[in-house]
Amino acid sequence: MFVSLKLKLELKREDKEKLVQLMCKQSSAIRMAYDMLKELEREKKNLHAQIYQRLRRLFPELPTKYADSAIYKAKQYPTDKPVVFGGKGLFKKLRKNYLTDKARERLRKQ
Repeated sequence: MFVSLKLKLELKREDKEKLVQLMCKQSSAIRMAYDMLKELEREKKNLHAQIYQRLRRLFPELPTKYADSAIYKAKQYPTDKPVVFGGKGLFKKLRKNYLTDKARERLRKQ
């Protein structure tokens, strides 16, 4: 039997900004790890170590446990099908062709 708790977390403004920045970097690390996984998939040897080293170079401020979890999460996605990173809203807009290239780039930079 599992018991779960729901708590509301209230943060100071600067702590919330730090948390949002860390979440953005984590999402970017997952996306990069996925891309590297697809790229290095053919080699199959030391895959985790190669991706880990690249992530550490790309995101030096990211804690090491986040780099490992990014690789773990990236391995959960299928490499033979296209994957959309973002949210449901972005996926629906892409699917219905509501986004132009310029609008997509603007969203990507946010």
